Amino acid sequence: MISMSFKAAIVLALPIFAAAQTPDQRCADLTHVNAATFPNHTIVVTSAALKAASQAVTKPGGRGNVPALPQHCEVIGKLNERTGASSQQYAIKFHMRLPVAWNSKFFFEGGGGSNGNLGDAYGNLQGQQTTNALTLGYAVVSQDSGHDNSLNNDPTLNGAQTFGFDEQARLDFGYNSYDQVTQTAKALIKTYYGKAPERSYYVGCSEGGREAMMISQRFPDYYDGILACSPGFKLPKAAIAEAWDTQALAAVPKATSINDPNGEPFINKAFTDEDLTLVSRAVLDACDNLDGLADGIISNFAACKAALVHPKLAALTCKAENQAACLTAIQVTALEKVFAGPKNSKGEALYSDWTFDAGISNPGWRVWKLGMFNAPTNSSINALLGSAAISAVFTTPPTPVAATGPAPLKYLLDFNFDTEAPKIYAESGAFSKASWDFMRADSPNLAAFRKHGGKLLITHGVSDPIFSVNDTISWVNEVNKVNGGKASDFVRFFAVPGMTHCGGGPSTDRYDAFAALVSWVEKKAPPDSIVATAGLNTPWPGRTRPLCQYPAYPHYDAGSIEDASSFTCK
Repeated sequence: MISMSFKAAIVLALPIFAAAQTPDQRCADLTHVNAATFPNHTIVVTSAALKAASQAVTKPGGRGNVPALPQHCEVIGKLNERTGASSQQYAIKFHMRLPVAWNSKFFFEGGGGSNGNLGDAYGNLQGQQTTNALTLGYAVVSQDSGHDNSLNNDPTLNGAQTFGFDEQARLDFGYNSYDQVTQTAKALIKTYYGKAPERSYYVGCSEGGREAMMISQRFPDYYDGILACSPGFKLPKAAIAEAWDTQALAAVPKATSINDPNGEPFINKAFTDEDLTLVSRAVLDACDNLDGLADGIISNFAACKAALVHPKLAALTCKAENQAACLTAIQVTALEKVFAGPKNSKGEALYSDWTFDAGISNPGWRVWKLGMFNAPTNSSINALLGSAAISAVFTTPPTPVAATGPAPLKYLLDFNFDTEAPKIYAESGAFSKASWDFMRADSPNLAAFRKHGGKLLITHGVSDPIFSVNDTISWVNEVNKVNGGKASDFVRFFAVPGMTHCGGGPSTDRYDAFAALVSWVEKKAPPDSIVATAGLNTPWPGRTRPLCQYPAYPHYDAGSIEDASSFTCK
């Protein structure tokens, strides 16, 4: 529990080890901190060890690469250890890395999915960057948000979402753990280095992006710069969309009686990869030229409306049985239902609609909505993670659903949008806060964050299959309205056409938004554009484009279309 204000606690967390003679001694001494002098008196540092500088680790294909790391003190600890519902053991566990050669800055690495993992505390900069915050000299923290997927995992209570049956674990996941860990990390930094950080940054994607936006609203004085990528800032509503999409896409295998081994409609088989390639080409045919250049990137994505795409999809509809290179009418209907967004029986929107974009043919799109075609059973992330999250965490009271077998998909297929969807606003018994209240990060009122001098930079892929870019744009527009058209003084949004969730897709998904944020915070240089590069798995490896501050988009001027310098944001 917190027994004093954050500022007072930081003052009391004196640099008692700063005079230790060596970094090794100062690091080891962190295991003996006086908990009474910390913001949260329940702090336990379970380990603290000095790590030698290490060489870069390169893996085939680049996935899992780790850059060379500096000498640093690695700290693992916990807060608020307790016994919760169903005798589950809970704690907010954190992981820190404190470089010996410190740049006097603090970096909080946001989580992902439903968290429950300690994180590596390297400091992911997002934008597919090859370095990390630790290498750049930042003191870095990550955390599990108050539950442990390996411990709080009852297969009869939604598996890794078991924490949804414990109210405090819900609140820790929603907002409390980020508050507690921020205060604790800053106090540990002052203890180790003898001074508080001069600048603080929060960076995350997906759930981490939600956390980032939430921080700007609930704890506006904690961070100077915040980078929110592909943010799930309306996660409970996006979870409703997962149920909607699952039901819409299930209509395709139902029509042909294609079931998985559990006897459920085999949604993975609703579209072949070739089918989705046809859809992507149709979308490009409808919208690629809207930006003045047919280059495989729909830069003017805001103009790519369903009314333009529908005739192209209609033209793809099979006119006869066994016709090649076409879609069935049921497939077209399912896609259009998905992209229109979820609604109740009154036609009221329950989440956002979606933008048609070229990334629909990318594995990063289908793995969420459909699952990979050759998987042995239903495997979409919507049907697995999404089902457990909405049943255990985002609706109240939580609904027990077995974590394996047909149960997760059946829950989504049976989801009633009139009776179940309102449960994201419900309170019940021991659950005194609705998920919409403890998870939301959609307030357009950022007056306190603006007064603090904070800067918020947001990026989002137009082909994101889990959080709609349209929803993010609506929020940005609302913030701009609240701020009299001057929100860009402290909030800037950059869309990435073709990019799926947090990266991937036919896109220029390699960009250093964090460097742009730091320059904005520390040099008062707000970014109007960020140069981005296409990866090796795109149709145009090495292509560069400017990502433009919304609502501007790249206009071709002259020169090579593979070079960002040939474009102007306007």
